[in-house]
Amino acid sequence: IEAVASTDAESPTGRTIDWDALPDAVIAWVEVPGTGIDEPIVQASPDAPNAYLYDDAMGQGAYGTPYIDCECTIDSRFVMVYGHHMSDGSAFAPFASFIDGAFAREHDRIIVYKRSGETLELHPVAVDVVNASRERLVIDQEGNFGKIVEGADLILEDPVEEGQMFAFTTCSYQTRNSRTIVYAI
Repeated sequence: IEAVASTDAESPTGRTIDWDALPDAVIAWVEVPGTGIDEPIVQASPDAPNAYLYDDAMGQGAYGTPYIDCECTIDSRFVMVYGHHMSDGSAFAPFASFIDGAFAREHDRIIVYKRSGETLELHPVAVDVVNASRERLVIDQEGNFGKIVEGADLILEDPVEEGQMFAFTTCSYQTRNSRTIVYAI
């Protein structure tokens, strides 16, 4: 899906998304200024939790579409979003670079545009690289954010407990099955 965004001086971020030009499956859009992250987000369903690993938002076979875990929604307290790390640097590949503290601080603005019209301005608070063969993140909507990030490899700041926390997850290749998780509030 090509970006269907335009510059809008009235928008707080200077950008708007043409939701009518996108399939209904697209419930949000994520942008990280200064990186290549500029992607639609879809919602996984319990009956096909990994469908968007391989399908784009149109349901076509492709490299997939960033998607929200079926145990969450865009409005959950904790939102897990998965996206591929493409070898050409596209999709969520730049999130793997957030393990470098300087890179994370330089790219500390993550914008999520919701189909509802709401725009979220997030900033990273922690980054963790996990071996997915041995570790699994448990999605806990009741847990406190400080507990969620306490074992992270890089803590940028202590997270506040109110609001939402997003966890942007992508492959990162430190081991055969590593994932980088960027926690943002």
